[in-house]
Amino acid sequence: MKVWIIGSGGLLGRSIEQYVAGSAEVFSPEYKFDWNNSTIVSRQLADSCKLFFGQVAQDQWAIFWCAGRGTLNSSTAQMHEENLVFENLLHAIGAVSSPSIQRQGVIFFASSAGAVYAGSKNPPFTEMTLTKSLTPYGDAKIHQEASLKDLAGRLGIRVLVGRISNIYGARQDLAKNQGLIATICYSVLRRQPVNLFVPLETSRNYIYVEDVARRIVTHTRKMLESDSVEKFRIKLIVASDNLTIGSILNIARSVLRTRPLITVSTNKHGSSQPQSLVFKSVVDTSLDIDSATGFTVGMKRVMTDLQAAFLRTGWQKSS
Repeated sequence: MKVWIIGSGGLLGRSIEQYVAGSAEVFSPEYKFDWNNSTIVSRQLADSCKLFFGQVAQDQWAIFWCAGRGTLNSSTAQMHEENLVFENLLHAIGAVSSPSIQRQGVIFFASSAGAVYAGSKNPPFTEMTLTKSLTPYGDAKIHQEASLKDLAGRLGIRVLVGRISNIYGARQDLAKNQGLIATICYSVLRRQPVNLFVPLETSRNYIYVEDVARRIVTHTRKMLESDSVEKFRIKLIVASDNLTIGSILNIARSVLRTRPLITVSTNKHGSSQPQSLVFKSVVDTSLDIDSATGFTVGMKRVMTDLQAAFLRTGWQKSS
């Protein structure tokens, strides 16, 4: 099987690449994509599409979209640019692949459970829950999901949308100012406070990145090998339990053997988010029974990685 992971340099993409490397041929584009320029990266993605499908031949294939620089704080203009890049990619896929090749493959799309269900009613939220975004980031994810559904209907390419809760893990990009677990560990190392913009009672669903990668690959392979006529599927990829920020800080105190320094303030983004988001998957749950990484173990791994990174290169971002 030929595999292309778009966003392989990020936390999720890197984990997926490590997970499939032993069982698939991973495509390496010629370019280092310029995500800061939508025109250039659209051209780079289109050229890479041509190369990728030129290598597929009669093989099965999978494209994993784990890219994008958007966050909950991104503006409408920023997410509009990301939408354009994504639409251009889908157009390129349709333009350079034949109908027979299209039927041999699957596209996985990393969506955000927290963003698309932020304004939804009647938790726990499942794959059947009506989405309601409260941010431009969530709007963009919903738009991109709809574009993929249209693509599946027109071309017959299988599409799996993974609505993922809060991912954490080693080597998270601290420069994006997201990732509570990594930020807490980082602040403990630097003996600096974490500035929180939501109450300590705020509850979220945190899942370790290696667990996410394993589930994504398992569900993607099943969809690729299935004889079902279904071409578009949504799957929640979430942990079994939620944690409040207060409980996370207590766990951090025990695991890291020091009390994290905390300041609490408010901003427009924090206040627009719900205090609790509870998820429950009802699709193909038999494939989710693999042993999960315990939260304590996951936090220890994040801290160990940050300590090793400091010894190698110094601090990852400025204070």
